[in-house]
Amino acid sequence: MDYRRPPHGSRRRLLTTGVGFAALSLLPAVARADQNWQTYKRRFIVDDRRVIDSGNNNVSHSESQGWGLLFAQSYDDKDTFAKIWDWTSRSLQRGDGLFSWRWSPNTNDPVPDKNNAADGDILIAWALMRAAAKWNEPRWLAPAKRIQSAVLDRLAIESQGKLILLPGVQGFARGNRHVVNLSYYVWPALHDFAAQPGDQGRWRRLEADGLWLVDNAAFGDYRLPPDWLLFGNQVLRVADDWKPYFGFDAIRIPLYLAWHNQASRLGRFLTAWRTPRFGGRPPAWIDLDTGAVAPYPSSGGYIAVSSVTKFVADGNQGAAPVATVGDDDDYYSASLKLLANLAGQEAPRAKRA
Repeated sequence: MDYRRPPHGSRRRLLTTGVGFAALSLLPAVARADQNWQTYKRRFIVDDRRVIDSGNNNVSHSESQGWGLLFAQSYDDKDTFAKIWDWTSRSLQRGDGLFSWRWSPNTNDPVPDKNNAADGDILIAWALMRAAAKWNEPRWLAPAKRIQSAVLDRLAIESQGKLILLPGVQGFARGNRHVVNLSYYVWPALHDFAAQPGDQGRWRRLEADGLWLVDNAAFGDYRLPPDWLLFGNQVLRVADDWKPYFGFDAIRIPLYLAWHNQASRLGRFLTAWRTPRFGGRPPAWIDLDTGAVAPYPSSGGYIAVSSVTKFVADGNQGAAPVATVGDDDDYYSASLKLLANLAGQEAPRAKRA
């Protein structure tokens, strides 16, 4: 079961809100960034602690908490960072250091499914590591290292000569094959982990083998990776239990590659989006088997991803694109916009793997 995917109705609402990508504002970049963060906090962070998924019944995810921490750190909001981390560690963290993937309000047990999600774990650890360095706060470095160790110990597994990242501790083994979600590989985070003392070799191998998966996961007329991939016997297939889409999850693959300044790996995404059929705008999903596309438009967050993908692919020339978070954006669209903005700011300084 895809425990990360919202119900169909919620998923459609998630993708159709916030369809406009605002033109660059005349405000200075710093003012725009602060305005974006204040809008995001007002709309999606309850009591400065819990980041809500407005397209999915206001649940919170380890992913949403990780993004919230990352945004607070990036926009120099130490107070909100501390509050988000306090709630996250108290409400979601498991005994092994990883985090339950979802918290639901208005239920007797807000965390009925204790399984984790690798991207949430990685995002939280990365945000803590960045915050410890930015604000000279050693208290956040120890939990960051604990989470990193748990990711390597519980989620990084040997499979057919590759070190791969499981999406969660439970539910992704298919005999000698394993289900992989390539959007859970947060490339700049993995690269930063590999630069720290301890376990450098395993992080570097996880990064390198993951990039091999990305390079070889090419399906359909557009040669794109799917939301969910099955790997085993050195053969890559679209995972049987999920629809064969490049969509809701996979849109983050070029985003994180761009953030890591992987310009040479972005061409196929841009080639697909530039076809006359799409006119430069990523569809909400592409069926990699049939070529069919979603009958509804993608969100403004998708367009922000395509803009930063083009910016990095073109060599980071000129000013990075800046998307504006508005009241028509839901949680996912707004999050993609902020992530794309950060990717555009940080990609020129990133080292290629």
